[in-house]
Amino acid sequence: MVGADMPDDRMLATLARAGVLLFTQSAATFLVPVLVVAVVVGLVQTVLSVQESSLSFLPKLLTLVAVMAIAGEGVMRALGDFLTGGLLDMVGAIR
Repeated sequence: MVGADMPDDRMLATLARAGVLLFTQSAATFLVPVLVVAVVVGLVQTVLSVQESSLSFLPKLLTLVAVMAIAGEGVMRALGDFLTGGLLDMVGAIR
């Protein structure tokens, strides 16, 4: 099923690269702040010799909720733009 309307390999590779980059940026937006908080809480627990597991969970959860409240809309907008601007246009080109 090879035709003139089919997207070439370069278009698919560019779209795949953009999708992976967008996924990486979206994941890093949420994971990096939580990782920083986890390291800081771990250091504080080590210095103070605190062995409470809930003490390490709650700050990470609150950080994730705060980052989602601040950056969630932008991440969802970027994912929506990628879907409508990239994937759906490619599907239209295949038809």
